[in-house]
Amino acid sequence: MTLSKLVVFGVLFLVALGAIVATFFLRAPVVKADQVAEEIIAACKTDPKSGGDQCYEKRVPDLYPDMPMRAVFDVIREIRHKDPSYQFCHVLAHKLGERIVAEDPSRWIEVMSMNPEDGLCSNGFIHGIIVGRFRDDVLDDERLRSVIPDFARACEPRADWQPTPLDQAICYHGMGHLYMFITNADYERSLETCDATTQSATGNFMRVCREGVFMQTYQPLEPDDFALIELLPEKPGVENYRRICAQFPRDEDEGACLREAWPLFRESLFEPGGAAQFCSGQPNEDEKDACYDSVFAIVGRQSLSDADKAVRVCSTVPSEEKLKCFSSVAGAILEEDRASGQGAIDFCERAGEELSPRCLRVLADRARFVFGDTPYRTSFCALLPDDLAGRCTTP
Repeated sequence: MTLSKLVVFGVLFLVALGAIVATFFLRAPVVKADQVAEEIIAACKTDPKSGGDQCYEKRVPDLYPDMPMRAVFDVIREIRHKDPSYQFCHVLAHKLGERIVAEDPSRWIEVMSMNPEDGLCSNGFIHGIIVGRFRDDVLDDERLRSVIPDFARACEPRADWQPTPLDQAICYHGMGHLYMFITNADYERSLETCDATTQSATGNFMRVCREGVFMQTYQPLEPDDFALIELLPEKPGVENYRRICAQFPRDEDEGACLREAWPLFRESLFEPGGAAQFCSGQPNEDEKDACYDSVFAIVGRQSLSDADKAVRVCSTVPSEEKLKCFSSVAGAILEEDRASGQGAIDFCERAGEELSPRCLRVLADRARFVFGDTPYRTSFCALLPDDLAGRCTTP
């Protein structure tokens, strides 16, 4: 066969192959996130065993690996859009993180880069990866020391992952949860590990790690979580948690122990005077202030689908805490989904003529922490009044 005939044959072969491939893809069904979301919503409405949140948490993870993880998060976005009652998806994303890391536990640091860029579901995906990787491991002192370098770099920026400061904070919080598992519910060793791993070049994340340690004992989700609590010398409850927390010598540890007990008082936090009562008895004013931070953030997350509920809480807190309440709830809206900037601004505007501008100023000042140097920050800052837009984009 001559060279010219080989060229012609090659061209014809490529054209034919292209036609076959094109025909295949044209005939292959295109599954869209909104279609899948509608099917799941419809199924959950008729689920006889569990509806709403629990149903989504059961069905959505089963989409993977048939759908890539990015597409699964698109489905979650569509569900939140089509079902306004479902906005807090942190637990669902947690399950997705556990699922992805189970495929190859050795890649636990690497797969963090698959976390959605908008931090959807309060970065629950990162939490799931961290806890899922080591949940079944208990490390003695020697092995724990050997993995400290990995723990110290897990939440830090790297070539394939450029987390915002908020991403890092939530990651370090998840590490606190993890430390309780690998130390067999040993508070002292867990807090020591937080001390050893949270002093990074990008900031001091000890507080969020410490809060993760204590939160693990107050808010169990899975059977392993409940089993972990059984290992404690004394299980914390409404009647004894203050006495248990008072045993920690550092004010920072006692304060974190007290404020992470909020699941024991979930309903009362929404009642008039509930936040003030819960945050009483803190070891010092700084810890009391941190307690209000936590309570109002929880109020925000628990009322994502009902802003009126959060407004009622913020309207009844002590006057000196009202700004913190409105700005923290608005911040929780952004934390759940960084594309929801208008929703956060709208909530600030419900704070009233005097507090609304100050609430927006808080959001502007926290923009770099929340968004980092990402397009989400640019989009959010553009929504603010002109006098705050520049403040919002300041490095």
